[in-house]
Amino acid sequence: MKRSTRNVVIVAACAVALGTALVVLQHTGGENASSSSVSSSTDIQLISKQSSDVVSMKVTNQKGSYTIIPVTTRNLASAASGSVSSAASSSSASTATTTYTVEELSGYPVDTSAATSVMQNGFSLSATKSIGTVSDLSTFGLENPQATVEVKFKDGSTFGYKIGNATATNESAYYMCGDKTDSVYIVNVDAGLLEPVTYFLDKEMISVKTAASASSSDSASSGDYSFTRIALSGTAYPGGVVMEMKDGALAIVSPDEYEVDSDNLQTLETPLTSLTADEAVAYGPDAAALKKYGLDKPTAVAEYSVNKENHKLVVGAKNGSQYYVMADDKNVVYSVASDSISGLATQSPYALRSKLVFLPNIKTVKTMTVTNGSKTTRMDITRKEKASSSSAASSSGSEKDYDYAVTVGGKKLDYENFRGMYENVISIALYDDKTVKPSGKPAASLEYGYFDKSGGDVIQFYDAGDRRYTIVKNGKIFGTCTQTVLQSALQKVDDFAAGKKVDTMT
Repeated sequence: MKRSTRNVVIVAACAVALGTALVVLQHTGGENASSSSVSSSTDIQLISKQSSDVVSMKVTNQKGSYTIIPVTTRNLASAASGSVSSAASSSSASTATTTYTVEELSGYPVDTSAATSVMQNGFSLSATKSIGTVSDLSTFGLENPQATVEVKFKDGSTFGYKIGNATATNESAYYMCGDKTDSVYIVNVDAGLLEPVTYFLDKEMISVKTAASASSSDSASSGDYSFTRIALSGTAYPGGVVMEMKDGALAIVSPDEYEVDSDNLQTLETPLTSLTADEAVAYGPDAAALKKYGLDKPTAVAEYSVNKENHKLVVGAKNGSQYYVMADDKNVVYSVASDSISGLATQSPYALRSKLVFLPNIKTVKTMTVTNGSKTTRMDITRKEKASSSSAASSSGSEKDYDYAVTVGGKKLDYENFRGMYENVISIALYDDKTVKPSGKPAASLEYGYFDKSGGDVIQFYDAGDRRYTIVKNGKIFGTCTQTVLQSALQKVDDFAAGKKVDTMT
């Protein structure tokens, strides 16, 4: 072949290839335009434009319809001129940032990354294979498509197409054709094209910013989160529970005052600081929807303050392994895995209470009187400030340090042995929270007096039958304990008073 003839053939072949690409775009409603998108050499480009060309992308599928639109934010940036040092060396330049949102979800939290992923299928779409022109679109699910797409561009042009069935060999690949042609292709599209509008609702429900630092004086929990108040209500918390800061830690202050169970408190706090839904199921729910999802009579409601943020979580009905939940002012109903929300939904007022009856700090106790039937044992404690304590405390602000001594009936006993006995006594734990009013005289009692405050505390134990004792703390019914637990503690008191060795709990 002559060289000149060979060149003519090459040029002709290129012209054919370009013409074929143009026909493909025309038959699918697309346009031949420049783009930064690059497809592989084996792909068939169906539409190739810039994201900045898009005005809107409307999707209608078997679950509803939605419209994705761009949102452009302009920011002022300072552009410096490196060779000039005067005030004129910098100028204000405007930079634009474009994200995508869903028009129907105005006023609701939108996952812009999900919207952006779907929008990609509006201005840049390629096929992996051409099936060709077909006589029966229903064969590929295109007579009644799973989705139809219409994209409008700033130049007035449009791009429309339909998504049919998934292919037999790849369920993530679908048959597709333009809205004005019977030419069928195989394409890979974003899953969001086939989802309802709720697919685009942001699923992050609660995300509390961690505290820069937390001190023991103002932090109710260890780590990065400092709770100052938690109010609980709903069917799981009849009568309600309120926890507030007390002596540097959260304590139950209503319906009565109790110490908290630290493990169960931590379980409760977990979903209150970070919670992500599996799915958004409804937005802007009316009264009927709230009833449908059990949010008219919620299982649990938490209103709380943490790291100087105020939040609210409402847990509705359970649906299999999920709960319906709403957060703050989002006005969206979410579906959340039960494991993620169980710390709030499945607790109870009793579970949140410390099961230890009373825990006065041993360093504060001046007198301790134990009555067991007709026997009374009074322990008197004295303390003397250590010589090195006063100057160290005044310079550092720390607590004073003391040497302690204890006597029983005027007889001095080993204070370390007193510590062992004391730990056993304050380890008396609840069996349940029954509040049956006791009768008769208490079978045993503990009375405490203190160095640094007037008054004291009285814990009484009444025989409730069935080897149980009703506990009354400062005149209020506290719950019950077992006979075994109480008698074991009382025996430690007798052993200490008799000078016998009493081991500590640790």
